[in-house]
Amino acid sequence: MLIALFAMTLVSSLVVGLLESERIRFMALRNSVQWDEARYLAEAGVHAAIMNLESDFQWRTGVQTTEFPPGSGRTYSVTLSDNGNGTVDVHSEGRSGSFSRYLDVTIKQGG
Repeated sequence: MLIALFAMTLVSSLVVGLLESERIRFMALRNSVQWDEARYLAEAGVHAAIMNLESDFQWRTGVQTTEFPPGSGRTYSVTLSDNGNGTVDVHSEGRSGSFSRYLDVTIKQGG
């Protein structure tokens, strides 16, 4: 009876340890996915700004917080500033979960 109790305790400890390990692994994976999503959203903001600048290089209104895809809670936003030398600084922020990623690019008008 004592051996069976010891074996049951040992197996229970192993199972609890394994479950905790998997929980931590899942949390790390979720964080990694959100980190990457935030980067992709920041890139989407840069592409939205480039699209608008290609249509009108004088455009400086930026992109208000945009949820992408709609209903997901993941967002990007863009601000622009004119450097006065034919270039525009684009600052894009992507947010996913608890992560924010930023991209800053300088765009020069082609000619």
